[in-house]
Amino acid sequence: MKKLLLIFGMLYVTHCCLGQQDTTNANGTTGFLPLIYANRQLTYLTFYDGIGNLPNMVTEARFSGNYFLKKEKINWALELNLNITIRIRDKKSFPIPPPSYNPVLTYYRRIPSGEGSFLSKTFLDQVFWEVSVGHHSNGKAESFYIEDSLGNDTGQINYDNGNFSTNYLELAFSTFKRRNRGGQNNYYTNLRTAFRFYSSKMSAKELRDTYGFYRLFLTYNLFKIPLGEPGKSWSDFFSRSRLRFHSGWIFGDMRDAAADDIDKRLIAEVTYFYYPGWLSELGFFVQYYRGQDYYNIQFLRTAEVFRVGISSNPLDFDGFKRILK
Repeated sequence: MKKLLLIFGMLYVTHCCLGQQDTTNANGTTGFLPLIYANRQLTYLTFYDGIGNLPNMVTEARFSGNYFLKKEKINWALELNLNITIRIRDKKSFPIPPPSYNPVLTYYRRIPSGEGSFLSKTFLDQVFWEVSVGHHSNGKAESFYIEDSLGNDTGQINYDNGNFSTNYLELAFSTFKRRNRGGQNNYYTNLRTAFRFYSSKMSAKELRDTYGFYRLFLTYNLFKIPLGEPGKSWSDFFSRSRLRFHSGWIFGDMRDAAADDIDKRLIAEVTYFYYPGWLSELGFFVQYYRGQDYYNIQFLRTAEVFRVGISSNPLDFDGFKRILK
């Protein structure tokens, strides 16, 4: 009962915080800012630890507060995302290991898509590039490895308070397309590709041959899934749904991982979201994830988990206009 009260308490706080974003006006907003908003890191809560090899948890929660600056013509934007991920362990007093801090500053720039061109007719209405500067750490400053009584490294990672700190630069391109079904522009697709580089000079030295400093990502989103005959109950159900495919490959030196080691280097994620009308900006999700554990200093573990939870992000792109200005 205590665990359920804890989860629902966090859900209530999250819902209240998200609801405070509805007060702004958005006269003249185009599809550019809604696309950025749709692609932002999600605030989410999971129900327990799911099915897989993650440690027993009450919940994993990510809080991704977003702050935007933009130009009136809406062809560029600047976003600060304060990503904080916590895991509440399913133990007495529900301990929280050191959180995972991942603040990211991102500059977005819209690219003219060439209205009426083959590309715009085929798979894009909006296209933009983005560059991000990010930091990832656990907020600790002790030795990365546990030391023996003589002060020598034992080679065992200090998971409790060892310094795990790195900084990175990411360059990405995204496309967005409104697609026609039944004579109406009623579903949307998005494709994003990104390359990330971690600086060895701005990272804990122990990560240089352990973490994998080069990463390539590919993400595909389908908003308002077009299944079933329009106007029917199943069609209406899927029209409130979103499907996300995300994959990545880690390049560079990794401990005990060959260059073609799929188990260590591949990142794969499939997530299905459903947004019931009575939850406004919140939706339920089911997710399968496998790949490097992104939490704190746990990156040597390959996480594989199937889980459910609740997340942020409105589904209706036209509805973004009441949030963004």
